[in-house]
Amino acid sequence: MVSRLRKDKLSEDEVRERLAAVDAYEASGLSGDAFAQTRGIKYLDLRGWASHAPRWRARLAGDAYTATGRAATAFVKVQPSEVTMAMGCARIVCEAGTRRAQVDWPVSAAAEWAQWLRAWLG
Repeated sequence: MVSRLRKDKLSEDEVRERLAAVDAYEASGLSGDAFAQTRGIKYLDLRGWASHAPRWRARLAGDAYTATGRAATAFVKVQPSEVTMAMGCARIVCEAGTRRAQVDWPVSAAAEWAQWLRAWLG
């Protein structure tokens, strides 16, 4: 059985080589696919290296890595308005980054709401 090296167990030299490739890609102005083809590497590998680059840079610098991404959202208590209660609807306001949606959704169609929300957040 062949043992594969885990990506979080790369040597410092391997990390530096991959970071150099990511830096060259970012400076090239080429699309990821075009750059990967010119270097003889797989596009998905380059994409993965680019996503790991901040963590690797922090590791090389001896710093703790703090992921940045979607901000954690807190539960917001909502008081339904009389209009939406009379209509049998729930008013839902969702914000994800710069996207915002406000929907008056029929309470009787909760399953469909869940499907819509999954698609919107996806």
